[in-house]
Amino acid sequence: MTNPFDFIADRDTRYFTHRGINCINHMGPFTINGYVELPENHPWLNEGDLHDFNDVDVHGGITYHEGRVIGFDTNHLGEGHHPEAQHANPKIAFFRGEHVHAWTWAEVEEETRKLADQAKDANHA
Repeated sequence: MTNPFDFIADRDTRYFTHRGINCINHMGPFTINGYVELPENHPWLNEGDLHDFNDVDVHGGITYHEGRVIGFDTNHLGEGHHPEAQHANPKIAFFRGEHVHAWTWAEVEEETRKLADQAKDANHA
């Protein structure tokens, strides 16, 4: 069996399972991203491209959808680069004079669990 996250993960990745949903948090080039693997025959898979799917409440919306894997990122306007990221720019600490927030591993894991909760609940609706 192949790992559904292999095409995403290569370094700085944390795998976990939440309520039976496979999840990962992955350090991208600038920030940490969160992903979940939807179970086979999950109802969201009938929606087509989930980038425009509005029935999910996750930070910044679904920004990744490939096969059964969906995810979000924390690299939005007004957010800072994670200091451990490969291409982090320490000058991206302020936006319009205000200090910006760089998401921590714990915060991204919490948001990923929130996405997994919604996926699990939708699968049993």
